[in-house]
Amino acid sequence: MSSLPSFTADNGKTVTYPLAYGLRTSRLALGCMHFGGTWEAEGSIPSEARQRARQAMETVLELGWNFFDHADIYCRGRSEQLFGELMREMQVDRESVILQSKCGIRFADDPEPGLPHRFDFSRKHILASVEERLRLLQTDYLDILLLHRPDLLAEPEEIVGAFTGLHEAGKVRHFGVSNFTPPLLDLYDQAGFSPVANQVEINLFKTSLLDSTQVAVGRDPAPGHPGDGTLEWHRRKGVVTQAWAPMAYGYACGRKPDRDPERAGKVSDLVAGLAAAHGVEPEAVVIGWLLRHPAGIQPVIGSRDPGRLKACHQALDLQLSREEWYTLYVTARGNALP
Repeated sequence: MSSLPSFTADNGKTVTYPLAYGLRTSRLALGCMHFGGTWEAEGSIPSEARQRARQAMETVLELGWNFFDHADIYCRGRSEQLFGELMREMQVDRESVILQSKCGIRFADDPEPGLPHRFDFSRKHILASVEERLRLLQTDYLDILLLHRPDLLAEPEEIVGAFTGLHEAGKVRHFGVSNFTPPLLDLYDQAGFSPVANQVEINLFKTSLLDSTQVAVGRDPAPGHPGDGTLEWHRRKGVVTQAWAPMAYGYACGRKPDRDPERAGKVSDLVAGLAAAHGVEPEAVVIGWLLRHPAGIQPVIGSRDPGRLKACHQALDLQLSREEWYTLYVTARGNALP
């Protein structure tokens, strides 16, 4: 167990779990969303998916990554199931890796036909979800549990109570959130919970959390955007910013986008030029742009392709200049800074 204290709401006391304290992780994490191969309600794990997942795990373990990101909904549990099976097959020492999962999103018709797609941070659902995560991953504990997308009906005190029980039972060592805004973070902080991490979408084509700090008339997004101050809140509280979709779905590396192809083309051309200048692959530039930010962003990379994972790893040795970083930022924004 971690040497960190248990959660408590007594006398309004807040317990904070900085990721860097008592929990050593690799800077890059492998996102395991697609491991299970299919999102169908019924069916087995395809053999191709099993092979690709194993190749991805072997690659990142050889590179020294030890952080694996999951969620209860990923391929409807198949991704965690396969990961647990592969851990056993590959004889990976459980203590050598960091397993993170999420809960709170519920599909339509779960558990009965006719029920809506919804979010659920109830104590009952959190506890049940953790038990299922442990079963599928074939482990006694999770290193980190994140609350997935915010539940509008959540009671922070109820959540803190559930977390306290899970932590004291040794089933979850650390807790965090995903897709939370500063007002929600403040509300949970007041209830006695400051997360180890907040996993948000941030990449070259999703820069709103950066744009919101540009205080000027007519900026985009406008003042009052719900993302205002997210990165600053993280830095002030010692919370790690985890980036989901850090590769921008491949659009910055030449993949044809669904919209705005002209802007995407300019960004991918710029990325390719910088990659050539630094002697790295384009993926390293895209990830390196995130690593250059002083918030200490931790990218969660969802690729299963060994070549692409190795290319992302090059970002750890890449240092973009201030000018290169801003050139990427402004080009990706599609408009000049104020």
